Amino acid sequence: AMFVSRFARLCVLLGVAALCGAVEDAKFNALDPAAPNQIVLMYRGGEDQSDNALHEFLRAEFEVSESKVEGADKIVFKKCDANVGSNGKDMASKGLDGLPMVFVSIEGQGMDRYARELTGEKLADFILVKLQPTSDEDIFPYSDEYITDAYPVFVKFYEKWCSRCQAMKAAFENAASQMVGRVIFMEVECSSSDLSQQFCMRHKVDGYPTLKLMGGPFDKAVPFERDRSVQGIMEFLNEHVPEEEGEDSEEEGEGTEEQAKEEL
Repeated sequence: AMFVSRFARLCVLLGVAALCGAVEDAKFNALDPAAPNQIVLMYRGGEDQSDNALHEFLRAEFEVSESKVEGADKIVFKKCDANVGSNGKDMASKGLDGLPMVFVSIEGQGMDRYARELTGEKLADFILVKLQPTSDEDIFPYSDEYITDAYPVFVKFYEKWCSRCQAMKAAFENAASQMVGRVIFMEVECSSSDLSQQFCMRHKVDGYPTLKLMGGPFDKAVPFERDRSVQGIMEFLNEHVPEEEGEDSEEEGEGTEEQAKEEL
């Protein structure tokens, strides 16, 4: 009862009292990790870090609910308190002891553990970006001839049967559309041909998906070792391929991709 009161006061302080009722209380054993369009906070009520996480979680729920992004109305927010019932014991049995944790599941993109700074704004942005429509029109098919010193190339090594590869498809496409003119995005299905298999072996690919930045100014491929979100990809590429002052991505992007295609 004490925590319910604290939760109610938090809703009032945030000015989202009407929405707090929409955040479901979930029993850990009743959660379905395969269920799409759910955002789950696992926390321990009464601990400062967890209470702060709950505060930001509610803000994110409010921002997503108030957004005009298509599909946002289908997202369900759930909170699971380790101090309620057997939740804590059940979480520990699964190795989930580093609370708080947030898991994001969007239809067709699998479930991700949210590993970024937990603020309402950043969590909402992480979710809403996943809901944006994407296209593969800015993704190049495999060709070793794209790897030159003319353009940096961000390569995704994958296999069709790989569920994690499928889960990051939208993030890869979204980032590709934002990096037109600066980085070529290329997909390599390693088992699709002898040439692609040799290319994957040459780059020591031993798991999927593997992402590496190569070509352009890079003498050696730079491995991507961050969360496979749009934000993670963009941060990585902006660090390694900074935008030049006065660069017009859209105009130069058309030239870069058309030129690359014409060179083949």
